[in-house]
Order: sequence, then C-alpha cells, then structure tokens
Amino acid sequence: MSDSTSQPYPILSSGFELAGKKLKNRVVHASMSTRFARISEVPDKFIDYHLNRARGGAAMTITEPLNMLSQQNDPRQLNVQVGRNADKLKRLADLVESADCRLLGQIQHSGRGHRDGGRNMRARGVSALPDGLSWTVPNAYSVSEIEDIIDEWAKSAAWLKSAGFSGVEISAAHGHLFHQFFSMQSNRREDRYGGELQGRVRIITDLIHSIRRECGKDFVIGAKLPGEDGIKGGIDLEQAESIAHLVSGSKECDYLTFAWGAHADTLDWHLPDAHGPRHPYMEKIRKLKTALPDTPIGALGYITDPNEAEHALDDGTADLIMLGRPLVTDPAWAKKSFSGHEAQIRYCVSCNSCWGVIIAGEDLQCDNNPRVACSDEADWKPKVAENKKRVVIVGGGVAGMEAAWVAAERGHMVTLFASSSNIGGKTRLHSSLPGGENLSSIYDYQALAAKRAGVRIEYGVQAQLSDILNCEPDEVVLASGSEIAWPEFLPLEYKSEGFIPDLRESCEELLRHNSKESGRAVIYDHDHTSMTYAAAEYMSEIFDETIIITPRERVASDVPLVNRQGIYRRLHQKNVKIIVSSVPTEHSRFEEAELEYANVFTGALQIINDVALFTFANNRLPNTELVQPLIEAGLKPHLVGDCWAPRFVMNATAEGYAIAMKL
Repeated sequence: MSDSTSQPYPILSSGFELAGKKLKNRVVHASMSTRFARISEVPDKFIDYHLNRARGGAAMTITEPLNMLSQQNDPRQLNVQVGRNADKLKRLADLVESADCRLLGQIQHSGRGHRDGGRNMRARGVSALPDGLSWTVPNAYSVSEIEDIIDEWAKSAAWLKSAGFSGVEISAAHGHLFHQFFSMQSNRREDRYGGELQGRVRIITDLIHSIRRECGKDFVIGAKLPGEDGIKGGIDLEQAESIAHLVSGSKECDYLTFAWGAHADTLDWHLPDAHGPRHPYMEKIRKLKTALPDTPIGALGYITDPNEAEHALDDGTADLIMLGRPLVTDPAWAKKSFSGHEAQIRYCVSCNSCWGVIIAGEDLQCDNNPRVACSDEADWKPKVAENKKRVVIVGGGVAGMEAAWVAAERGHMVTLFASSSNIGGKTRLHSSLPGGENLSSIYDYQALAAKRAGVRIEYGVQAQLSDILNCEPDEVVLASGSEIAWPEFLPLEYKSEGFIPDLRESCEELLRHNSKESGRAVIYDHDHTSMTYAAAEYMSEIFDETIIITPRERVASDVPLVNRQGIYRRLHQKNVKIIVSSVPTEHSRFEEAELEYANVFTGALQIINDVALFTFANNRLPNTELVQPLIEAGLKPHLVGDCWAPRFVMNATAEGYAIAMKL
C-alpha cells in the first residue's frame, strides 16, 4: 500500500494487524454463502471467487460456513475435517494469501434454525424449544457431546491452519447454535452450558480456548456476536455488551463483529435494505466499541460506500469494515476506492436477491454483477471481438443497457433505441418508489459505461422495423421488456378507453402529481414481486385506505424471506389491508366506485366501496411484436430479459451481458 496521505480514504486504506498477521487495509469480505460446492469439495469456482476479492483489494476474506464436524454433511459446503480436501484447501489458501489477503474459514452450526419449508427432523440444539421460523424442535446436546464438538471444531481449525489459512471466524449470531446458547429465550439448560450468562456463553469461550491451544498465537480467531435480536426474552444491547466482554475477556479472541436480528420474525434485520436508514447499526456498534476499547471491532450492516466506511473508522466506531453484499457486487470495490475510481464501482443495491438464490439452493448471483466468480472477475475487461459488427439493441432497460455497453466495449458499433426519454425501463420507475432508490445504481453504472464505450442512444423512439433496418445491422438484440396483461375479469372496452390503468401507469401518474386523494386504492396482485408492495406503501400515503387483493394465500410469495418479512412489517404498520385467496369479479361497478370480489375456494362475495383507484399488477406478457418482421427481413433477433420471458432484474443483466459476449 502506498503512502496513506495520498489516498482518498487514508484510514480505510491503512494497514492493521491481527494475531501478528498484517492486513494491508481495513476492508474485510464478510462471510457470504456461495453454494458453489456440490459434494463438499473445493471447486475452482469457489477458489476464483475468493481470489478475485483478494485481487480486488480486500485485506481479509472469510469463507462461508464450513463442514467442520463429522455430523455436518451438507454437500453444498466444503468439508474441512481433518484429512479432507487437503490439496484444494492448500491451493485456495496459497492463491488468496499470495495476493496479500488473509483467508479465514467460518465455524457455524444452525442448531434448531431452519429456513426451508417444513421442519428439520434431525436438528440438534441447546434445549427442546421451537425455532422461531420453522418451529423445529431440536434434540438437545448432552454436556459430553458439546465437549466433543468443541474438540472437533478445534482440530478442524488446526487442519485449516496446516493448509495455510490465517484463521477462523466463529459465527455466533443470526439465531444459530451459539446464539441459541447465549439467549435465555432458547437456553433452559441447568448444566455448565446453561444457567447464568457465563454458563450460556461458555460454549464459545471454551471453543476459543481450544482453538488457541491447537493453533497457537499466530492464528486469527474472530467472533461474530449478536447485537440486539429483537426477540422477547432474547438479547438486547446491554446483554450483547456483557456477552462481548465474556468472549473477549481472555484476550484470546482477536476481533469481534456484531449482527442483528435472529432466526425469527427479525431475520431481516441482518440484511437491511433501502426501506430503512443507511448503515442503521453504526450508533449501536459505536456504543459496543466504547465498552470494548481493547478489542478490534468490525462494522457490519448496509455499508456500501467508501465514504461511509471511512467515516466509521474516523469517528471510532470500528477498526475494520466488514462488507458482504458490496463485495459480491464488485470484488474490486477496495481497489477502485483507493485509486479514486468510485464512479466505476458497481454498487450493491441491497435488494437481497443474492440471499434469495442461495437459500433456494442456487449458486450465488447478483442483480448488478453478472460475472460473479468468473476467473478474471476483479480486473475484467471485455475481450475485443474478432469480427466487428453493427449491433442494434431495442430497449433501454437494464437488459438492453448491459448488452449495449459490453458489446460496445468489445468493439462493436452499437445503436440502442430507448422508447422513453431516459434509460432504466421499469427499474427506473421502481427506483422512484419507497425502498427502490438503490436500483438506480444499476442503470447509472450502465449509462456511464455506455458513454465511455461510445454507444449511440436514440431516446424517445418506439423502434419500428424501418428504424432498425436503416442502421443496416449485423445483429439485433430485442430487450423490449414486457407489458402487464389485461385481467380477464375486466371488460375489454375499459382497456381501449384507458379507464383502468395498470400498476405502472398508476404509479407514473401518482408520482407526477404527488398529492393526497380521498377514497380507497385497490391493487389486484397477480405478480407478487417487490415493486407491487413498494407501490402499495406509496399509495398508503396518498389515499384514505390501500387494499391489496390476491388469489394466493399470502402476498410477496416470489420475494426472498428476508425481504418478505420487511414487506409484511411495513404493510401492517401502514395499515394496508390484505385480502388473500380472492379475486375481483366481472360484476364490479367501477363507475359507482364499487368493487366486488370472490373467495377462490368458496365463491363467497364481498363488496369494497369508495374505490378511488383500482389498478392491477397482473402477469406480464413479453413485447415480441418485432420478432417475426425481423425474421422475415432476414435477421434473427436475440431476445433478452422480459422480452424472452418476464422475470427479474438478475435475469435481465445476466442475459444482456451473455448475449453481448456472444456477438
């Protein structure tokens, strides 16, 4: 690292030391599950992922939870028990450490915690009490079994050290096993691992001592502890401080960081989004840091910008900055920050799509980074195409813009037709609604990249066949999006008259006027994606009452759990009424401000009066009108994003990138 006085972020870029290990700066990649493993091996993709965060400037990277116990057999997690994966673990450590980045493995055990459908019938845990999400009741460990797993964890940590790892982090928050031991709400034991707080914390203090005995002084031991968990009878900030004192008291733990929420209705606290304040936990972290002046503290939680990170270090809140989602989005976040190229950072939009896909069992992916874990991810430049082509792209949403800038960087001559006066498509509209502001980072980055690459954008053009053919294209990419389908229960004459607007049209109109309206707003929800509920929140500030009607048994079915919890919390706080298992009927009398709806199971009818606005988020239909005319003109168009099939932002950016790389 060069002289810190020349750096735009002098503290963030300055070195640090843990257990005698030198850190080149204060940027740490917090643990993120990747799900890259298949049979508990160490795949090249996993190695590439951590190596690119190292090459991108992170000073330390922490793996996802590892199979460190003989009873842990998740095939999607690396097995690091003694004797397993020796060569690949050594290769991983050699590569990451040679990039001047300290590599830590994470110790974790879910205990009774279970996020998947149903209950975990083989769960082991602290006491025979139910998990707050799945209601799984575990079989409680005996004292001798606890001692055995502590010994096994320590020996697996030593195996990591022998492979070249710099240390381990104990994940003792999020409502997982250690957290369950700490909390009186989940620990009703009367043996040495229960009772008073010191007994409840003993499992981690015993573990830290065992690891230190096995691994020596030159091995980093960190712990992620619970901050407030929001559970009645659980851990508050005062208890969090007491736990931290007990964990750090022996001086054998090298750093602490804190996570929020628990495995219950507050799970979403540990992955805050843009519906709340920026970096919401800084004040509480600062209070804990003040109480623990001799222990290095890492700041964790919705920190996305280097200015936020620098401020947290400068005001004494923390010593390290723990970044999970932001380094998924841009592995070179640190390098770009320290070189003054913040505008080239692909910023995390905190949408939690990454969490959603890994919980669904898929490989880690990102809305704003279609290249997660590619071998050259950190310092990637698109390979110049051998045959330069004239490329026309129809559609200025995030799929079209991703295709445009990547294709242009590859040397193609790119013309993009945007039907609007700006870019971003429906993502731009969503960014104007509550909690959507970070989405602008996606198309803002694309706009700058497109400008640098020389993309010609024709604004306000609803491209026709003649517009495309006039460009004499070699390749055509259709990224023309989708339209909300007209609901079958509404008369077709309403559509031709524009009498009932769809959700996008309604939001655009309301955002233009932004004035209070009397009466009720009713949203028919046949979509179940986050924009619908952002719109409902916005409407709740405008109308006397806002109502959502859906044929499903709940709302937000297609939204990750950590986001769904927040959606429900906000809708209830704003008194949005939710009517499930119901559909409006064709007998509704909108001219008289009256909507009739029927229960989908019984057919029972009810009436909503005083309807000032009825709108619908129905299923979406791809805009494919240009496909056949282009084929007849001798061009075979490439379809990406919603134009291929209506899905999500993640699909749009990934497909835009992929087609640009194939052209």
